[in-house]
Amino acid sequence: SNSDFYMYACAAASLGLALMQIDPARPRVALVTGLTEEARDILTDGGIWDLVDVPPWSIGSIGGKQSIAFERKAALWDLVSYERVLYFDSDAFPFPDKSGQRLERLESIWQLEALGKWHPYFFMMPPGSARGKSSPEYACVQSSHILLEPDPEVSARYRAILQDPPNPIFASCNGNDQKILSNLFPHFAALRKDLWRAFKYEGTECDVVLGEEPAVDEIHLYFHKFKARLNVQPFWGGDCTSCILEGKTCKYPNSFTRPCHKKIVELWWERLMELPSKTASMCVRHLGANLDNADKACYG
Repeated sequence: SNSDFYMYACAAASLGLALMQIDPARPRVALVTGLTEEARDILTDGGIWDLVDVPPWSIGSIGGKQSIAFERKAALWDLVSYERVLYFDSDAFPFPDKSGQRLERLESIWQLEALGKWHPYFFMMPPGSARGKSSPEYACVQSSHILLEPDPEVSARYRAILQDPPNPIFASCNGNDQKILSNLFPHFAALRKDLWRAFKYEGTECDVVLGEEPAVDEIHLYFHKFKARLNVQPFWGGDCTSCILEGKTCKYPNSFTRPCHKKIVELWWERLMELPSKTASMCVRHLGANLDNADKACYG
């Protein structure tokens, strides 16, 4: 939908802005496929991202239309002009780096030993994340963050697996691209959870974000969770955002009832307002956070 389009484009822009603020000297590259000119403008405004166009992947035999999701990260290994790449999902929201510790943590990740093209670093999924495989020896990887060494041999093998699935284990791990990544890199290196403290926000407990210096480095916003499973207005737009920003209660169904919810909304809004003015106004307009609607949408 149109709102989804802006939701992810504006989220990716806010991620790029955060990385630019934390570590301005390091290049930032966004892999894109089939974007409209307006989306490209959102991502590149103010030099936030350099774009690398990736051709669309034709629908293959694995999972039908889902094969597009399986293939989407193969292009990371095509970025051979870089020695190493640290990948973030577009719905990652790094916290403001008031104390400099965000930069220190990212530097600690960059300083990890390079183990070769077949040994990227991933966060591990909990034991038992593969269907029918409860033993901790069967490892599934998370694909929200990857530290990798680009090489065309890897991306070619990645795509070849989609055309010729090797065995049923391919489909055992949860998720989409997690399936192929867990199969392709059985000898991956595990990222320690304390190196970059990511918190997946799914609309429930979130007290870790409170305080002057939160106990996490990033909120993983997990947009599709709200859209697909929760019948509520999400915090990245809608009139409920207006209410929360003005300290009022929203009349519409929403999941933002705790102080930490209010802080997440305020952080997201502040980040949007830091975007270049053209992009900020575009995101605010299309995400529906219309402060003029506060009177009819809010109590108190």
